[in-house]
Amino acid sequence: MKTLKMLILIGCTFIIVACNKTAGTISGVYVTAFKNVYSIANDTLIIEAYNLEAGTYHVIRRSGYHRMREGKVLPKEFDTKKWVATYNQDKQVLQETELGRQIYVNADKGSLSFGATYQKIK
Repeated sequence: MKTLKMLILIGCTFIIVACNKTAGTISGVYVTAFKNVYSIANDTLIIEAYNLEAGTYHVIRRSGYHRMREGKVLPKEFDTKKWVATYNQDKQVLQETELGRQIYVNADKGSLSFGATYQKIK
């Protein structure tokens, strides 16, 4: 009987640790690149834990892009945006309420979806 209780306790501990570990693995640097008729772009999302108990994260989006007009590539431009998002572990989504941004998290693959798929590099 003691062995069974001990096994159940160890199993519950592993489950709790695994659930809490998922939130910590969201932090990191994610990148993507894309090209279309209007631009060539490189995007970086930097996700940093702000308050893990509340599930809040700082998100920094850095973009570098070349606009294209009439087949010509224009000089590179840069843009940086910062916001705070709350992580919903059930839906696996980072949500920012001011502008309604949502970043879908796939922690198993080390990727995010935010209009494009971002791969984790750090």
